[in-house]
Amino acid sequence: MIIAVIGKGGVGKTTVTALLLRRLLDSKITPILAIDADPSSCLGSMLGVPVAETLGRLRDSLRDDPNRPASLSKSEWLSLMAEEAIVERNGFDLLTMGHPEGEGCYCFVNNLLRDYLDRLARSYRLALVDCEAGQEHISRRTARRPDRLVCVTNRSRMGAETIRRSLALYEGLHGKLPARVDLVLNGFEPDEPLAKEMAGTAAGGVFIFAQRYIVPIDPEVSICESIGRSLLELDRETPALQALRGLEQEQ
Repeated sequence: MIIAVIGKGGVGKTTVTALLLRRLLDSKITPILAIDADPSSCLGSMLGVPVAETLGRLRDSLRDDPNRPASLSKSEWLSLMAEEAIVERNGFDLLTMGHPEGEGCYCFVNNLLRDYLDRLARSYRLALVDCEAGQEHISRRTARRPDRLVCVTNRSRMGAETIRRSLALYEGLHGKLPARVDLVLNGFEPDEPLAKEMAGTAAGGVFIFAQRYIVPIDPEVSICESIGRSLLELDRETPALQALRGLEQEQ
């Protein structure tokens, strides 16, 4: 199963990805391949996992690698060497996409990630993808065809509008949406009228979300983010984790 977390930049997408991973781990839904597909590469910091290597940097360093066997293409050689970019942890592994630091097309790394998902997914119960901000990840099909979409927006109308456009684009590319599409409203109070308004904007009167989750502003999450503490260390009863109860369910 592939779960893709999507949303506009700055809406809390990576935070929600980290919190969802925590809920999956607590529910013993393992092993998990967590993929940071956003060039900003913030997921490792949220999880307290040092990232020494990324696919983007490997792509640059191996472009003219003299050790590459003549029988292997650059793509095949990079696929083999990219194992170095996987960081193993208890219950999950982290793969960081990063971005090329030199000149070159980012599409090559996107293509590699797509191929990687096909091969690696067989070794994990599920893959959790923190997608690139905006809609590019859908048009590039970075996460192949996810089994679930977790759509994140905050109080910004443009954040909700990005969700609506992303779903329309996905439907246009694939013919239909995944079996399950959830909406996470980040930074709202449970009965706040604005939350209902933003949900309506995200749906656009067309899309139906399986579930809506309203995540309040959580001081504990803010503290973790400010001091660089892993969100995996949050107390189970912290409001943000409690608000996402049920999001980890596979069906």
